[in-house]
Amino acid sequence: MRIRWLQHVLAGISAGLMLGAGVAQAANPPRVVSLDGCADQYVLGLVPQADIVAVSDRAALPDSYFRDRVGTIRRVKPYLETILALEPDIVVRTWGGDLRLLQRLQHHGIKVVNINDVYNYDQAREELFRVGDEVGQPASARIEAHRFEEALDNIHNIGRGRSVLYYSPSGYSAGPDTMVGDILTRLGFRLETQTKGFFFLSPEVMLTKKPDVFALAFFDDKVSMRRVPGRSPVVRKVIADRPNLVLPSRAMACSGWFTAYDIESLSLVGFR
Repeated sequence: MRIRWLQHVLAGISAGLMLGAGVAQAANPPRVVSLDGCADQYVLGLVPQADIVAVSDRAALPDSYFRDRVGTIRRVKPYLETILALEPDIVVRTWGGDLRLLQRLQHHGIKVVNINDVYNYDQAREELFRVGDEVGQPASARIEAHRFEEALDNIHNIGRGRSVLYYSPSGYSAGPDTMVGDILTRLGFRLETQTKGFFFLSPEVMLTKKPDVFALAFFDDKVSMRRVPGRSPVVRKVIADRPNLVLPSRAMACSGWFTAYDIESLSLVGFR
């Protein structure tokens, strides 16, 4: 009897400690920092501003989807001393920070959340939930997921089966196993080429393609247009002779659930 009574007491103490820890964690949510432009979208999209210690120095650029949420949040570069001085609990990154930086952060007890590449919206949905759990914001992830599903359902079939060729100033195109390919397919287009991944189209090869529509990205970026195949007058004329679908730069800069919001809007506006 005494042993059983002691077991009940110990169990009660353990439950009380666990409950107390849960309350303390809820009262003190994790402090979060993001290290690069794509990680910024997950942090700004899921974490309350009060819990974001800093975002990357790219967070307020035009190709950042959630740049309007940056406000007065500090913007930093991925330097070890800078990050440690902020005393975050969690650091989120896609490509920002080298291996040494990440190892040092973990050595100091900071949780590093690595965002995986996604190649279609089904993967984007899974990554949204995973990262939401990792940063302690599963409820925010569920809210975004609901909005995301509505956006996907509202994408209009503007392609109507026409062939499309994605083309960027650097001369690269994209195949069916990329996020770009999934976007164009959901818009109702048929890809001109089934070559997988991102691949280079020299001006000579590009001129042999006869898509019904060109899907263009980053042609409004002055930096991207420096000394690139896309500046060729011959290439520009071929593009100008066909209908153009201009894909939003911020939807092409980073792959994630949030790009669906711009694609939905694009499908309502159409193209010339």
